[in-house]
Amino acid sequence: MTEHHKHDYSKTGGAKPLPVNAQNKAYIDRFVAENYDRLNRQFASQREVINSSGYGSIDKLNETLFLLYTDPDLHLNSWEQAKAYLTNKFTDATIRIQMKKPIKETEENESEND
Repeated sequence: MTEHHKHDYSKTGGAKPLPVNAQNKAYIDRFVAENYDRLNRQFASQREVINSSGYGSIDKLNETLFLLYTDPDLHLNSWEQAKAYLTNKFTDATIRIQMKKPIKETEENESEND
């Protein structure tokens, strides 16, 4: 059995991994599991295209997923909300409907609603 060692971040210029919202992770994991074949087809169709930043379509998919997992402002409250938001996020921009990102209400906003 291998022993778990903490990563030495001093060798990476002090860069530390971003925290992942566990609730969002569960919804994102479920969405990817249920939609993997569709996402793979969607991004694979442009696999050979590299943009001006040197990113391919799979890089963009991975970057988008990473940003969803680590977005501190994203707060998914239910599977229905997560599915709608994520489906929209992975819809072609030319036909995408603008959707407001679900965020956690602050105490100030919550008290205004009382």
